Amino acid sequence: MKVAAYHSSNPSDPDVYHDHDNCPSGQQIPWYNKVDGTGGHPRCKHCRDMD
Repeated sequence: MKVAAYHSSNPSDPDVYHDHDNCPSGQQIPWYNKVDGTGGHPRCKHCRDMD
């Protein structure tokens, strides 16, 4: 399901944003590293493929 855009604040994570709650990459981001918005990054491939 589509959700509000979020990305990781961890510098070692890929510079992408997620917008699906079941994205496998997005699900690996710990809650304390999740930041609202796109962060100016491109959309994650997994999220693009889910559309």
